[in-house]
Amino acid sequence: KNSQGAVAQKEMSGCLYAVLVFTLLAICCGESVGFSVFNKYVFSGPLKAPIFVTATHQIFCFLGACCLWQLSPRSFYTRTPITSGATVTKIMLIPIAFVMNIGMNNLSLQFTTLALNQLIRSFSPVAIGITAYLIEGKTQSLPKMLTLAALVGGVVMGVATSPDFDFLGFLICGGSVLGQSLGIVMTALMMGDASVRLHVFDVLLYATLPSIVVLLPWSYGMGEFEVIGQSIEREGFGVIAGLIVAGGTFAFTYNLFTTIFIKMTSSVYYGVTGGLRCALAILTSFFIFPQKVSPLSISGIIIAMIAFSGNSYFTMKEQLAAKAKLSVVDVERATEKERLLDGEDDEEQQALIGNKKL
Repeated sequence: KNSQGAVAQKEMSGCLYAVLVFTLLAICCGESVGFSVFNKYVFSGPLKAPIFVTATHQIFCFLGACCLWQLSPRSFYTRTPITSGATVTKIMLIPIAFVMNIGMNNLSLQFTTLALNQLIRSFSPVAIGITAYLIEGKTQSLPKMLTLAALVGGVVMGVATSPDFDFLGFLICGGSVLGQSLGIVMTALMMGDASVRLHVFDVLLYATLPSIVVLLPWSYGMGEFEVIGQSIEREGFGVIAGLIVAGGTFAFTYNLFTTIFIKMTSSVYYGVTGGLRCALAILTSFFIFPQKVSPLSISGIIIAMIAFSGNSYFTMKEQLAAKAKLSVVDVERATEKERLLDGEDDEEQQALIGNKKL
């Protein structure tokens, strides 16, 4: 009976875990789509100041991370101290990539539809692959090359045949994709084998303020401060303040729920959901915003989403295989060191086991 009770309890725990993970996935996808729709609405109408609003999102993320640092249990988040030059380098790279990636992406929403924005953003695996090859000489596997080729065809077909195509919006959104890929590749290149483990809330604590220092002058130079004044006169201070607070809350809670989901599963599995989130955002945009579409554009979107999901799947398989291989090698090396240097300090052995984990 005790054995049967233990089995039943284990099955119940497994079911609860599955329900919780599915709920968190639904929340993360909902926040991702909702945040994109919210930004498109704000930047197209009530507050056409995307760079300034992006800076306010960073402020909210910084304040939220400070609260978590002080109030959350250590098992959920413990601040990583800055103790090496590699950490400083990574922290300084993140704001540059963020300004190009998120700043330009939000700016593009003023000029292009949300559907085209998401379709162009789905081109990121191709941009990352090309950048990694040019900078690091890194090549892709055959399955990933095929999915990337299909992704290129789908994005080109979907964008070029769309009645809503806007060249300026396309260039700005393309710049954001380039910024994302450069940030990822350059960070990996400059880090080398250095062990730099930054929690997402470490990034919010350390990298948001430098981003704000760049975003606010950029916003001022574009004349957004005058636009904000006009929006307050037209919509009212309460409405504009409410939109800013809502956007900042979206930005922080999205990071929060994503972190919880990754802690319960893995960043690898979360990455696979990118295709689903992108497809949901495109589909939702047609129900909310006045957008035009052609049969070829629809075909391009479908091809791109299937290719994007396939690329995410093959990337997941490669990462899981590399992780398993790395774990075996680390354990073998740790065992060999313990055999040869019996009696050495335990902290040295633990450092050896984790010396290649990023």
